[in-house]
Amino acid sequence: MSVTTNETPVAVEETAAAAAPPPRRRGFLAGGHYIPYAMILPAVAALVGVLAYPLYQLFDLSFQNINRYSYLVNPALSKYIGFEGYGKVLGDDQFWEVVLRSIWFTLELVVLSMVLGMLFALLLNRVSGWVKVICITVMMFVWAIPALVTGTIFRWLFASNGGVVDYIGYLFTGDEKTKHYDWFADPTVGLYVVGAAVIVWGALPFLVLGLNAALTQVPKELLEAAKLDGATGLQAFRHVVIPVIKPFLMISAALSFIWDFQVFAQIFSLRNTSPEPGYWTIGTYLFQKGIVASKYSDSSVISIAMILLMLAVLVFYIRQMLKIGAQDR
Repeated sequence: MSVTTNETPVAVEETAAAAAPPPRRRGFLAGGHYIPYAMILPAVAALVGVLAYPLYQLFDLSFQNINRYSYLVNPALSKYIGFEGYGKVLGDDQFWEVVLRSIWFTLELVVLSMVLGMLFALLLNRVSGWVKVICITVMMFVWAIPALVTGTIFRWLFASNGGVVDYIGYLFTGDEKTKHYDWFADPTVGLYVVGAAVIVWGALPFLVLGLNAALTQVPKELLEAAKLDGATGLQAFRHVVIPVIKPFLMISAALSFIWDFQVFAQIFSLRNTSPEPGYWTIGTYLFQKGIVASKYSDSSVISIAMILLMLAVLVFYIRQMLKIGAQDR
């Protein structure tokens, strides 16, 4: 048996040619691959233009021995001393004491901020619509208050004479000593309790709103399936909610570490613009060396050390961003 067809060889070739995909252009400019780079170029150029020269000056200054006297009175005294300035700063026990205090203080702030932020975000998901709107409005108001104002307000709240917190403690205990308790006499209490309260108070609005938005991305079907499988609320949160919002948790923790490690304004205003050595974190220590003592070269070395410490966290942050970008593809 023979099979015949009415299609001519020319028609078959035309049909095959039409069905074949068009040839792809290769190279960097093919398929519009250059467009993202072209769009990000102005931002990169602006960052380089703003940061390049100051960073160069910072590194150049760290290799000199400039202070206010030599800079203003007798510039000829300034000279390049190589890595002598680095050895001086890195060999100072007070510098490492400040760095360790900053790390412990930052870890406390990050843990408190993330835990309280998550708790408030979960509560915010359970309230009615109008209550949620009121809470968000109040948090945005808190977020808008300058850090210097927040620090000043908390200094009044925790004042040993007429402070609101001491008076509330007196109402609960009836002890006259509680009425005049000095929260700032011990730097450990003043920094790790009052200072932490100021900074966490200002950080919560961003974290609560961000975590609340992240919680809305958890599929309800997964939570319902977990309940049908007999999981408790805590188990569902641990095994369902946390894995879904993990990218945002990691990014929030990294950003919180970056912000809290270089905190300055809250402590500066909390101690009425004159923080004692027990309150010195890396930000206030840098202020004392660079502005108060006018040791410009020493403060440049401290700044570079601070930048390097922040870069370690920034690498972690960038890796999390890249992972999230890879998951979205």
